[in-house]
Amino acid sequence: MAKITVYMPAYNYGQYIEKAIESIFSQTITDWELIVIDDGSTDNTIDVLSKYKDHPKVRIIEQENKGLNVTNNIALRLSNGKYIMRLDADDYLDENALLILSNSLDTKPNIGLVYPDYYEVNAQGEILHQVRRKKIGEEVEVLDLPAHGACTMFRRKVLVQLGGYAEIFSCQDGYELWVRFIQKHNPYNINIPLFYYRQHSTSLTKNQKKILETRRHIKRRFASQNGKDIKVLGVIPATRNSVYSQNDPFTDIAGKPLIWHTLDQMKTVGSLDRIIVSSEDNEVLDFARQFKDIDTIERSEELCRSTMKMKDLLRDLLDRLEEESNYKPDAVCILYINTPLRRGYHIDKAVDTMKIFDVDSVISVQEELRHCYHHTRYGLESINMPENGMRIERKSIYTENSAIYLTKSDVIRGGNFLGRKIGHIAMLPEESIKINSEYDLWMVRKIISGWENNSA
Repeated sequence: MAKITVYMPAYNYGQYIEKAIESIFSQTITDWELIVIDDGSTDNTIDVLSKYKDHPKVRIIEQENKGLNVTNNIALRLSNGKYIMRLDADDYLDENALLILSNSLDTKPNIGLVYPDYYEVNAQGEILHQVRRKKIGEEVEVLDLPAHGACTMFRRKVLVQLGGYAEIFSCQDGYELWVRFIQKHNPYNINIPLFYYRQHSTSLTKNQKKILETRRHIKRRFASQNGKDIKVLGVIPATRNSVYSQNDPFTDIAGKPLIWHTLDQMKTVGSLDRIIVSSEDNEVLDFARQFKDIDTIERSEELCRSTMKMKDLLRDLLDRLEEESNYKPDAVCILYINTPLRRGYHIDKAVDTMKIFDVDSVISVQEELRHCYHHTRYGLESINMPENGMRIERKSIYTENSAIYLTKSDVIRGGNFLGRKIGHIAMLPEESIKINSEYDLWMVRKIISGWENNSA
């Protein structure tokens, strides 16, 4: 029996797969087996694999296309190794990858998986970036950024105990497994780049919308089956006194008042225990009362001042609800009406995130991939530009979009708007627009009009 099983799902990567296989052969540790599963390729993949069919350490499996997660489970059942790792057919390993990763599992019996840093390379194999992951336990405690789906080495028995991969999902296999793994097991990572992650036009990771949607379903499934129940109060603040005239509750957006777009989405939300519209304006409160299961509370004059802080409004609201009806939610979700492209499922995703990762707060964000700067003594200085070609995870920039702020009630009662441990949900740019200008208003109207035309 080999110490390490490396398996390689292959679908139409004939131009890359030989490089991937040869990187296994070049390993400085030799105690491995390789399982290659051709998942119904229609290119020259099987022709390339034919040269390895008689190799004593290689098994080649041909099957009709079954998809990644089904193929992962087939490899798990076929594997003999104490440790197991997937290598995608378009990626390849550093010669010391298996030695270093397996040594971590050998010497650290309390960890169940280990993953390294990596290089991003182009289709020709030229290095674009070196990606450095945050060090678990030293730089990160909230484990909401998963290990890479490939080139992560598991103890095989742990993977079997987890039940393998969830076959109902067609992508994001690493994320789904990670969510289940961290509930009972410890991960570990090594800040050495040990594999080459190829970026090209057919990479699955290019489809951001599909990734975010799949992660949302993964969280929903796990939280509904395993998550701790929490009582969440939804609060919709709506004022007529905003300094931005464009986000008045009755500004027309595609034939409906701005506030309607938030209230209408509430019927699709399954994770809010109660929903309250808070406003100083009777017209706003009367409009909100037309919607089923929406409560209203009139703000006191003191809480209508322009200097009022949201944490003070929420603390007052929690005190009133406890005093008047003994209602004590575990968390509060603030939903501003000037982010009308937020959908109900974003709210459910935020609540699921709080349940899964046990954070104090969850906010909705966009990752800022452009280079950002701040002003220093000598003018502008880069915040997140790669250093010597190295992308460092801890320097990633996330910009809040104000669509969702979810915070535990104890944090608010303690005088804070956000807690110490903050999780996040990512939203697409077209979902994240906050109306604070005429341009924002124009853009939102265009997007909603496009959505309506596409659904017609």
